[in-house]
Amino acid sequence: MGLALTLAVALIGFATSQEKAQPLADIRLPETSPVKQNSAQQSQTKPTTISQIKFKRPPLSPRGAPGNRKGGGTRDGYSCSALEIKERLMALVPAVELEPEISNVWGLTLEASPTLWFYIPYQPQDIKVGELEIWDETAKEPKKHQQIYQGTFTVTNTPGAISLALPSTVKLEPEKNYHWYLNLNINCGREAQVVNVNGWIQRVALNNNSPLQASGDRLPARRSGDLNRVIMYAENGIWYDAITLLAQMRHRHPQTKTFVTDWQKLLGDIGLEEFANKPIVPCCKLEAGARLNLKK
Repeated sequence: MGLALTLAVALIGFATSQEKAQPLADIRLPETSPVKQNSAQQSQTKPTTISQIKFKRPPLSPRGAPGNRKGGGTRDGYSCSALEIKERLMALVPAVELEPEISNVWGLTLEASPTLWFYIPYQPQDIKVGELEIWDETAKEPKKHQQIYQGTFTVTNTPGAISLALPSTVKLEPEKNYHWYLNLNINCGREAQVVNVNGWIQRVALNNNSPLQASGDRLPARRSGDLNRVIMYAENGIWYDAITLLAQMRHRHPQTKTFVTDWQKLLGDIGLEEFANKPIVPCCKLEAGARLNLKK
Protein backbone atom coordinates (compact mmCIF):
# COMPACT_ATOMS: atom_id res chain seq x y z
CA MET A 1 0.00 0.00 0.00
CA GLY A 2 1.39 3.42 -0.98
CA LEU A 3 0.02 5.33 1.97
CA ALA A 4 3.25 5.50 3.95
CA LEU A 5 5.90 6.80 1.49
CA THR A 6 6.07 10.33 2.90
CA LEU A 7 5.31 9.12 6.40
CA ALA A 8 8.09 6.54 6.28
CA VAL A 9 10.95 8.96 5.74
CA ALA A 10 9.58 11.52 8.15
CA LEU A 11 9.49 8.88 10.86
CA ILE A 12 13.07 7.89 10.04
CA GLY A 13 14.07 11.51 10.55
CA PHE A 14 12.31 11.58 13.92
CA ALA A 15 14.09 8.42 14.99
CA THR A 16 17.49 10.08 14.55
CA SER A 17 16.66 13.57 15.78
CA GLN A 18 14.22 13.06 18.66
CA GLU A 19 14.62 11.26 21.94
CA LYS A 20 13.07 7.81 21.88
CA ALA A 21 9.29 8.09 22.10
CA GLN A 22 7.11 5.99 24.35
CA PRO A 23 6.00 2.83 22.47
CA LEU A 24 2.67 3.43 20.82
CA ALA A 25 1.20 0.21 22.12
CA ASP A 26 2.02 1.11 25.74
CA ILE A 27 -0.75 3.51 26.75
CA ARG A 28 -1.90 1.82 29.94
CA LEU A 29 -2.47 4.87 32.11
CA PRO A 30 -1.44 4.55 35.79
CA GLU A 31 -4.18 4.34 38.38
CA THR A 32 -2.70 7.28 40.29
CA SER A 33 -2.67 9.77 37.42
CA PRO A 34 -5.73 9.50 35.19
CA VAL A 35 -6.57 11.94 32.44
CA LYS A 36 -10.02 12.30 33.86
CA GLN A 37 -12.33 15.21 34.50
CA ASN A 38 -15.98 15.25 35.34
CA SER A 39 -18.43 15.68 32.48
CA ALA A 40 -19.33 19.23 33.48
CA GLN A 41 -15.69 20.35 33.39
CA GLN A 42 -15.01 18.74 30.02
CA SER A 43 -18.23 20.01 28.44
CA GLN A 44 -17.07 23.55 29.25
CA THR A 45 -13.70 23.06 27.54
CA LYS A 46 -13.60 25.16 24.39
CA PRO A 47 -10.95 25.08 21.68
CA THR A 48 -8.64 28.07 21.96
CA THR A 49 -6.65 27.40 18.79
CA ILE A 50 -7.20 25.94 15.37
CA SER A 51 -5.98 22.36 15.17
CA GLN A 52 -3.54 21.37 12.42
CA ILE A 53 -4.81 17.80 12.48
CA LYS A 54 -6.88 16.57 9.58
CA PHE A 55 -7.65 12.87 9.31
CA LYS A 56 -7.87 11.55 5.77
CA ARG A 57 -9.54 8.19 5.32
CA PRO A 58 -7.39 5.74 3.35
CA PRO A 59 -8.86 3.74 0.46
CA LEU A 60 -11.04 0.91 1.70
CA SER A 61 -9.83 -2.64 1.27
CA PRO A 62 -11.34 -4.24 -1.89
CA ARG A 63 -13.06 -6.91 0.19
CA GLY A 64 -14.55 -4.29 2.49
CA ALA A 65 -14.56 -4.21 6.28
CA PRO A 66 -18.14 -4.83 7.43
CA GLY A 67 -18.52 -4.23 11.13
CA ASN A 68 -20.40 -2.31 13.78
CA ARG A 69 -18.80 0.39 15.90
CA LYS A 70 -21.88 1.03 18.05
CA GLY A 71 -23.13 -1.49 20.62
CA GLY A 72 -26.80 -2.14 21.27
CA GLY A 73 -28.97 -1.78 24.33
CA THR A 74 -31.45 -4.09 26.04
CA ARG A 75 -32.19 -7.10 23.86
CA ASP A 76 -35.18 -9.35 23.25
CA GLY A 77 -37.40 -7.22 25.45
CA TYR A 78 -35.47 -8.26 28.55
CA SER A 79 -35.26 -5.52 31.15
CA CYS A 80 -31.76 -4.69 32.36
CA SER A 81 -31.13 -1.49 34.27
CA ALA A 82 -27.43 -1.41 33.30
CA LEU A 83 -28.40 -1.12 29.64
CA GLU A 84 -31.29 1.29 30.08
CA ILE A 85 -29.16 4.36 29.45
CA LYS A 86 -29.00 6.72 26.51
CA GLU A 87 -25.33 6.16 25.72
CA ARG A 88 -23.98 3.09 23.93
CA LEU A 89 -20.71 1.23 23.71
CA MET A 90 -18.68 2.81 20.89
CA ALA A 91 -15.51 1.77 19.08
CA LEU A 92 -13.39 4.90 18.54
CA VAL A 93 -12.45 4.07 14.96
CA PRO A 94 -13.51 5.38 11.52
CA ALA A 95 -16.60 3.98 9.84
CA VAL A 96 -17.67 4.32 6.21
CA GLU A 97 -21.26 3.80 5.13
CA LEU A 98 -21.24 2.45 1.57
CA GLU A 99 -24.64 0.79 1.41
CA PRO A 100 -27.82 0.95 3.50
CA GLU A 101 -27.33 -0.94 6.76
CA ILE A 102 -23.73 -1.85 5.84
CA SER A 103 -21.01 -0.11 7.81
CA ASN A 104 -17.29 -0.56 7.13
CA VAL A 105 -15.31 -0.13 10.37
CA TRP A 106 -11.64 0.02 9.54
CA GLY A 107 -8.31 1.67 10.31
CA LEU A 108 -4.56 1.38 9.74
CA THR A 109 -1.57 0.98 12.06
CA LEU A 110 2.21 0.86 11.76
CA GLU A 111 2.51 -1.22 14.92
CA ALA A 112 2.84 -4.98 15.18
CA SER A 113 1.11 -4.85 18.58
CA PRO A 114 -1.20 -1.83 18.38
CA THR A 115 -3.65 -0.25 20.80
CA LEU A 116 -7.42 -0.16 20.24
CA TRP A 117 -9.77 2.47 21.70
CA PHE A 118 -13.37 2.29 22.91
CA TYR A 119 -15.88 4.36 24.83
CA ILE A 120 -17.60 2.41 27.61
CA PRO A 121 -20.70 4.13 29.06
CA TYR A 122 -21.41 1.57 31.79
CA GLN A 123 -20.47 1.55 35.47
CA PRO A 124 -17.73 -0.96 36.37
CA GLN A 125 -20.04 -2.92 38.67
CA ASP A 126 -22.41 -3.47 35.74
CA ILE A 127 -19.80 -5.35 33.70
CA LYS A 128 -18.84 -8.89 34.67
CA VAL A 129 -15.94 -9.14 32.24
CA GLY A 130 -14.75 -7.79 28.90
CA GLU A 131 -13.22 -9.78 26.08
CA LEU A 132 -11.16 -8.84 23.02
CA GLU A 133 -10.65 -11.24 20.12
CA ILE A 134 -8.45 -10.81 17.04
CA TRP A 135 -9.10 -13.03 14.03
CA ASP A 136 -7.24 -13.63 10.78
CA GLU A 137 -10.11 -13.93 8.31
CA THR A 138 -8.02 -13.80 5.15
CA ALA A 139 -9.32 -17.14 3.88
CA LYS A 140 -12.54 -16.98 1.89
CA GLU A 141 -13.98 -19.98 3.72
CA PRO A 142 -15.10 -19.06 7.28
CA LYS A 143 -14.07 -22.46 8.61
CA LYS A 144 -10.47 -21.58 7.79
CA HIS A 145 -10.50 -18.35 9.80
CA GLN A 146 -8.00 -18.38 12.65
CA GLN A 147 -8.14 -16.67 16.02
CA ILE A 148 -4.71 -15.17 16.73
CA TYR A 149 -5.56 -13.63 20.09
CA GLN A 150 -8.16 -13.76 22.83
CA GLY A 151 -7.92 -11.92 26.12
CA THR A 152 -10.21 -10.81 28.91
CA PHE A 153 -10.11 -7.69 31.09
CA THR A 154 -11.76 -6.22 34.15
CA VAL A 155 -13.39 -2.83 33.66
CA THR A 156 -12.57 -0.02 36.12
CA ASN A 157 -13.06 3.78 36.30
CA THR A 158 -15.72 3.96 33.58
CA PRO A 159 -17.70 5.62 32.05
CA GLY A 160 -14.96 6.90 29.77
CA ALA A 161 -12.68 6.24 26.82
CA ILE A 162 -10.41 3.24 27.38
CA SER A 163 -7.43 1.75 25.58
CA LEU A 164 -6.62 -1.93 25.08
CA ALA A 165 -2.96 -2.50 24.22
CA LEU A 166 -2.27 -5.82 22.56
CA PRO A 167 0.53 -7.75 24.29
CA SER A 168 3.93 -7.85 22.60
CA THR A 169 3.39 -11.54 21.89
CA VAL A 170 0.76 -10.56 19.32
CA LYS A 171 2.37 -9.63 16.01
CA LEU A 172 0.13 -8.40 13.20
CA GLU A 173 1.57 -9.14 9.77
CA PRO A 174 1.94 -6.22 7.32
CA GLU A 175 -0.66 -5.76 4.58
CA LYS A 176 -3.09 -8.20 6.18
CA ASN A 177 -6.56 -7.29 7.50
CA TYR A 178 -7.52 -8.52 10.95
CA HIS A 179 -11.03 -8.61 12.38
CA TRP A 180 -11.37 -7.62 16.06
CA TYR A 181 -14.35 -8.23 18.32
CA LEU A 182 -15.00 -6.52 21.66
CA ASN A 183 -17.57 -8.16 23.95
CA LEU A 184 -18.86 -6.91 27.30
CA ASN A 185 -20.70 -9.38 29.53
CA ILE A 186 -23.26 -7.24 31.38
CA ASN A 187 -24.67 -7.95 34.84
CA CYS A 188 -28.37 -8.43 34.16
CA GLY A 189 -29.45 -10.94 36.76
CA ARG A 190 -29.89 -14.49 35.60
CA GLU A 191 -30.07 -13.68 31.89
CA ALA A 192 -26.72 -13.17 30.15
CA GLN A 193 -26.65 -9.93 28.21
CA VAL A 194 -23.71 -9.22 25.92
CA VAL A 195 -22.97 -5.90 24.21
CA ASN A 196 -20.39 -5.97 21.44
CA VAL A 197 -18.76 -4.03 18.62
CA ASN A 198 -16.45 -5.22 15.86
CA GLY A 199 -14.20 -3.80 13.17
CA TRP A 200 -10.96 -4.25 11.27
CA ILE A 201 -7.32 -3.26 11.50
CA GLN A 202 -4.54 -3.45 8.93
CA ARG A 203 -0.83 -3.03 9.60
CA VAL A 204 1.01 -0.94 7.01
CA ALA A 205 4.64 -1.72 6.18
CA LEU A 206 7.08 1.19 5.96
CA ASN A 207 9.21 1.74 2.88
CA ASN A 208 12.68 2.83 4.03
CA ASN A 209 13.99 3.49 0.51
CA SER A 210 12.08 6.69 -0.22
CA PRO A 211 14.37 9.53 -1.47
CA LEU A 212 12.28 12.25 0.16
CA GLN A 213 13.95 14.33 2.86
CA ALA A 214 12.62 14.25 6.42
CA SER A 215 11.82 17.51 8.16
CA GLY A 216 11.84 16.24 11.74
CA ASP A 217 15.34 17.62 12.44
CA ARG A 218 13.98 21.15 12.24
CA LEU A 219 11.57 20.62 15.14
CA PRO A 220 12.86 22.35 18.29
CA ALA A 221 11.25 20.18 20.97
CA ARG A 222 9.95 16.71 21.74
CA ARG A 223 6.42 18.04 22.11
CA SER A 224 6.47 19.56 18.62
CA GLY A 225 7.94 16.35 17.22
CA ASP A 226 5.16 14.21 18.68
CA LEU A 227 2.48 16.58 17.44
CA ASN A 228 3.99 16.54 13.96
CA ARG A 229 3.91 12.76 14.03
CA VAL A 230 0.21 12.81 14.94
CA ILE A 231 -0.45 15.22 12.07
CA MET A 232 1.42 12.97 9.64
CA TYR A 233 -0.33 9.84 10.89
CA ALA A 234 -3.70 11.55 10.41
CA GLU A 235 -2.84 12.82 6.93
CA ASN A 236 -1.88 9.30 5.88
CA GLY A 237 -4.90 7.61 7.45
CA ILE A 238 -2.92 5.83 10.19
CA TRP A 239 -5.78 5.99 12.66
CA TYR A 240 -4.81 3.69 15.51
CA ASP A 241 -1.37 5.29 15.96
CA ALA A 242 -2.68 8.85 15.66
CA ILE A 243 -5.24 8.46 18.44
CA THR A 244 -2.83 6.53 20.69
CA LEU A 245 0.03 9.02 20.42
CA LEU A 246 -2.30 12.00 20.91
CA ALA A 247 -3.75 10.34 24.03
CA GLN A 248 -0.21 9.88 25.35
CA MET A 249 0.46 13.57 24.77
CA ARG A 250 -2.69 14.55 26.66
CA HIS A 251 -1.64 12.28 29.52
CA ARG A 252 1.87 13.77 29.71
CA HIS A 253 0.62 17.37 29.41
CA PRO A 254 -2.91 17.45 30.90
CA GLN A 255 -2.90 21.25 31.17
CA THR A 256 -2.10 21.85 27.48
CA LYS A 257 -5.38 22.99 25.93
CA THR A 258 -3.97 22.64 22.42
CA PHE A 259 -3.97 18.87 22.79
CA VAL A 260 -7.61 18.97 23.91
CA THR A 261 -8.40 20.90 20.72
CA ASP A 262 -6.48 18.37 18.65
CA TRP A 263 -8.35 15.49 20.32
CA GLN A 264 -11.67 17.14 19.52
CA LYS A 265 -10.63 17.66 15.90
CA LEU A 266 -9.37 14.10 15.43
CA LEU A 267 -12.55 12.49 16.76
CA GLY A 268 -14.69 15.03 14.92
CA ASP A 269 -13.05 14.07 11.63
CA ILE A 270 -14.54 10.57 11.94
CA GLY A 271 -17.96 11.72 13.10
CA LEU A 272 -17.43 11.05 16.82
CA GLU A 273 -17.35 14.64 18.09
CA GLU A 274 -19.88 13.75 20.79
CA PHE A 275 -17.17 11.62 22.46
CA ALA A 276 -14.40 14.22 22.27
CA ASN A 277 -15.20 15.66 25.71
CA LYS A 278 -15.53 12.33 27.46
CA PRO A 279 -12.81 11.50 30.00
CA ILE A 280 -9.91 9.22 29.11
CA VAL A 281 -9.77 6.78 32.00
CA PRO A 282 -7.14 4.30 33.23
CA CYS A 283 -9.01 1.08 32.94
CA CYS A 284 -8.02 -2.17 31.50
CA LYS A 285 -5.17 -4.59 31.09
CA LEU A 286 -5.68 -7.58 28.81
CA GLU A 287 -5.11 -10.97 30.37
CA ALA A 288 -5.20 -14.43 28.87
CA GLY A 289 -8.43 -16.06 29.96
CA ALA A 290 -11.14 -18.54 29.18
CA ARG A 291 -13.37 -17.64 26.27
CA LEU A 292 -16.84 -16.35 26.96
CA ASN A 293 -18.25 -18.62 24.24
CA LEU A 294 -20.11 -15.76 22.62
CA LYS A 295 -21.71 -15.92 19.21
CA LYS A 296 -20.57 -13.25 16.80
